[in-house]
This record gives sequence, structure tokens and C-alpha cells, in this order.
Amino acid sequence: MHEKLLGLLILLISLITPLKAQEISFGLKRNALDLPERIFELVEVVDARRNKPALGKIYTSSNQSVLYGLEGGLQEGLKQFYNNAVPKKGEIRRIQLHVLEFAIVEQKQGNSVASGDIKMKFAYYLEGAFQPIHLVDYEAGMNYRRSINRTDLVGNVLNQGIKKSVQFLNDWIRDQAADDRRLANKVRVEIIEKDRINHPDTVFYNANKPISFQDFRDRPNVASRFNATIFTSLSLEGASFVQEGTIILPLEVKVYMLPGSSWIKSGGQSEYTLNHEQRHFDVTKIVGNRLVEKLKYMDLNPDNYEGLVNDAFLDAFREMNRLQEIYDGQTRHGLDHGAQSRWNTILDQALEGNMTSVELELMKGK
Repeated sequence: MHEKLLGLLILLISLITPLKAQEISFGLKRNALDLPERIFELVEVVDARRNKPALGKIYTSSNQSVLYGLEGGLQEGLKQFYNNAVPKKGEIRRIQLHVLEFAIVEQKQGNSVASGDIKMKFAYYLEGAFQPIHLVDYEAGMNYRRSINRTDLVGNVLNQGIKKSVQFLNDWIRDQAADDRRLANKVRVEIIEKDRINHPDTVFYNANKPISFQDFRDRPNVASRFNATIFTSLSLEGASFVQEGTIILPLEVKVYMLPGSSWIKSGGQSEYTLNHEQRHFDVTKIVGNRLVEKLKYMDLNPDNYEGLVNDAFLDAFREMNRLQEIYDGQTRHGLDHGAQSRWNTILDQALEGNMTSVELELMKGK
């Protein structure tokens, strides 16, 4: 009697224990695609679908509807297939794939036939230094009819769809790589140096043409104890473009004075005063030269070149203001003739490319 009760209990437990859902998995075929080379590496697959456990359900020969998935899981399966389908070659872009939609919806067409619709939508991103950069989306729809006994045909259709997505991405990168800024893998700075034509409101620095009294056009400040004031500054201009996968960044450093903001008293129009103001202009030119040298050797990449170039310019602008203050402070705005003579030498050396004394003064002036 005891044995019969125990057997009945086991039977009842087995009846109320939920059965594990059946699932069929298909494998991606590793046969080579019709591609000369693969110019990307899939570094990550992000499953962004709403329903993640499986791709959908399909019917089996026993007329059961079972879950259908990818061997090894969707993320790892796609990553391995993309990276193994074709040998990589050339400049490799690191790609992140977001699976937005990947679903099978199958219906029975009588007792022996099933039909299905497959929808795929992938978003491709370029791995960036800070965050992924969206490149392009791939969307495809496929439908099929099959014998209820041929579940393998579903895998064949899916294989074809995924192969096409690989070819789409590879072709898109190849077609866009030369001109699309997002795919550029290098940055090259090209320094533009040319003589500028002066305008009534702007006088550009010219080593062969020092400033003159006529370049001071503002009304003098009669309350000032100084004989003259010059307004000098610098700017950085350039518009980048893409050429054969490289971002070309032409940059021009402009050094100029503004006559409308510069003045000289009629009683102070001497060569000594003019030299002191010219040296302010020289200071700005020296800082501009230092900025040019820095830009030539900066380590830039497509993710950060704009920010780094802007930071370099702002650093140069602050350096210009600091060096002007040091120069005026030590010469007492030109009143100390001995200090003025010393600074004439320092600035002449710097204009010739020897920055040693200027750098020492900047260090002392901190």
C-alpha cells in the first residue's frame, strides 16, 4: 500500500511540473561570401529587441509551434559570423551592431505547408573614443513557403538574409570611406602661410613692413600717462574636409593690429615709441609662430581634433596676454630704456626661431 501511494505521488508531481519549452536552433553557415575583403571588425552586438529570448516560433512536423533561435545566442552568433565570413584586410573600422528587429512570424497553410515572414533591422555604429557614432541602418524583409517537414529551410533563408547584411555593411564602408567624415581614420594639419592684404580696419603682421605712425588712427587718451597704445591680436581659421579617408585641416594663424583701436599722441611720435609698440606686435607674432609649431606636431585623431585644436588656440591666446604683460611690466611700458633694449634682443631672437629667452621669461612670469 505504501509503494502504491508513493508511485501516485511521483506521478502527480510529474504532471504539475512545467515542461521546458522546446526550441530549435539554427547555425550560421561559415562558407565564404562573395567579397574580396572585409574592411571592418564587429566588436560588439547589442540586442535592442523588445522580445529577446528567441527569434520567434516555427512549426514542426508534429504540428507543434516551437521557439526558434540562433546557435550560441543571437549576439555571439552574429559577431562570430560577421568576423569569420570574410578575411579582413586593409584599413579596419571597429563596428558595433545594434539589433533593432529580428523576428520570424510563421503561419500554417494547411496540414503540410507553413509560410513565414522574417524582418531584420540592424543599426551600425562606429566605435569612437567617447561614444559610438551612428553610421547607417540595414533593413530587410523576407518571406517563404515550406513543407512542414523542412524546418531547415528557415535556417537557409536566415543565412541568406544575414549574408546580405554583411555584404551591405562592407560595401557601404568601402563606398563611403573616402569621403565620409565619420569613417576618416587620420587627421592631417596643413599650415597656410601667406601675406595678407591690409584693410582700413586691419593691418596684418609683415616682417618686411613694420608699423608706421599712420597705423594709429584712434583718438589718443589725453588722460593716459603713456604716449601710445596698440591693439594686437591673433586668430585661427580653417575649414576641414575629407580626402581619401583622411581629414585635411588647413589652418592659418593670422596676426594683426587694429588701427581703429590703436593711438599715439602727437607729442610722443618718436622712433623709440614706435619701436616699443612694434615690439608688442612682435610678441603677438612670436606667440602665433609658437602656435603654428605646436599645431604641426599635435597628435590628432578624428574623434578629438577639433577640441584639441581649439584648446591649443585658447592656450596661445592666454600666452599672448601673459607675455604682453611681462614685456610691459619689465620695460615699464617702455620707460625703462635698459629693459627695452634687453627685450629688443629677446624678441629678435624669438622671431628668428630661438625661443629660449621667451620661454624663460614665461616661466618666471608665472
